[in-house]
Amino acid sequence: MSGVAEVRVERVRKRYSRSGRWVLDGIDATLPGGAVTLVVGGNGSGKTTLLRTVAGASTPSAGRVVRPRGPVGYVPERLPAELRMTARQYVRHMARLRRLPDGAERAASLFDRLGLRPGPDVPVGGLSRGNSQKVALTQALLGPTAVLVLDEPYGGLDPAAAQALTALLLDARTAGTAVVLGGHDPAVFPAADAVVRLADGRLAGSGPVRTRLVLRRRDPAAVPVAGGSWDPGRGLLTVLTADPDAVLREALAGGWSFVEGLVRS
Repeated sequence: MSGVAEVRVERVRKRYSRSGRWVLDGIDATLPGGAVTLVVGGNGSGKTTLLRTVAGASTPSAGRVVRPRGPVGYVPERLPAELRMTARQYVRHMARLRRLPDGAERAASLFDRLGLRPGPDVPVGGLSRGNSQKVALTQALLGPTAVLVLDEPYGGLDPAAAQALTALLLDARTAGTAVVLGGHDPAVFPAADAVVRLADGRLAGSGPVRTRLVLRRRDPAAVPVAGGSWDPGRGLLTVLTADPDAVLREALAGGWSFVEGLVRS
């Protein structure tokens, strides 16, 4: 989204002791507002540390993170298991810390939309992983945010809750929020705008998320799709694109049918 404030990660390095290894080693990245950026990496890649640093929950040892003015919503990989507050109490507590209005109505709506079970008056520590995640998501989404950082946000969620979360994240993107999601694979959020890959604490690549679309000729006079690779033997056209929605609209209008889509980076 043009003109929306972005998050800039500038030569960020992080280690937890003077003689320890660099968990992050010279990370440069731009995380645009009005867009969803995936931070992808395996265990030990530095992904969680980078997300914590972007959210302001951890301070870089060197370099800096420049955030737009405004609230930051943050969902860690997992809430502390020893939390004794109920879901309702925890969300109210987080609202006070963030100087938000009480937010009871918004919280109730989010609990319902995400399908919190058995309900908001159960201690967070007694909830399943998926329901504990719904509580973490609710506190992060209570109010408008300039930056929204979510580490493994779909972990433990049932399909209905995952679908509701996707809709909420798309709403945040439309509102101009810089949405940053952590995961192991770009397929965690096919509608993402860009991906940042980490390996051993270093940037291993970044750029727009691309989708491989496979199309079949429905009409013998189908209009060719720009950039497509045609397989006449099987009657299939393969297109690698950063804008699958636009390509699909063009293809369906031009006499092609959709076969499959695979997210790549």
